[in-house]
Amino acid sequence: ARPTATPTTATPTAARPTTSFPNASTTGVPAGVTLTPAGSMTVTRDNTVIEGMDVRGTIRIEANNVTVRNTRIRVATDNYPIMVPSGVTGVLIDHVEIDNLNSTGIGIYFQGGSGTVRYANIHSAEDGIRIESNNVTVENSYIHNLFRHPGGHHDTIQIRRGDNVTIRNNNLQIYNAATNDPMNAAIQIGSLIGTNQISNLRVTGNLMNGGNFTVNGGGRGEVDSAVYSGNVFG
Repeated sequence: ARPTATPTTATPTAARPTTSFPNASTTGVPAGVTLTPAGSMTVTRDNTVIEGMDVRGTIRIEANNVTVRNTRIRVATDNYPIMVPSGVTGVLIDHVEIDNLNSTGIGIYFQGGSGTVRYANIHSAEDGIRIESNNVTVENSYIHNLFRHPGGHHDTIQIRRGDNVTIRNNNLQIYNAATNDPMNAAIQIGSLIGTNQISNLRVTGNLMNGGNFTVNGGGRGEVDSAVYSGNVFG
């Protein structure tokens, strides 16, 4: 007897999951939040919460466990819309928009202090975030459309020293499509301060697009240990 073939059905291949990276609709001040006008401020009391503010100026955080949430900062400064100086710990910057108004400032400057940035929308500055601190996390944030100025060295995130720094699930658009400018780097390590190497740097699950070098991982002797994992490049 002729053998009979058993019909088979091909098993469909599962669709590759897509990752949704932060953008303007998922970062910054959430829709529907009413903002109260405010000027520049220096925070000196621990556990202060700044929430629902429209700050036309800068925020300098000199206390521990300070939260800045659901707040917009708009300022034309060559310095820092938000600054966290040395000795400060436990800062949380959450759902904040920083508009440097096409000036040459640094959106958030961790000048020795530590904390977490999440769901931030940072733009129109020379640099997005500069880290010179231990124990800093930047996650779920959107840094884009930096402002070019002559001789500028523009990076979405620049790390000049610090251990235990985590850069996770961010959209780092160093390329400025409006001006067709690659800028410098999405992540820039270099010009280190002091002699200590950077240790336990973790760069995971980010979208990084543009730059003369998208990632400048540091020169010889600048980084002791780092993990780059699951990143996507434009």
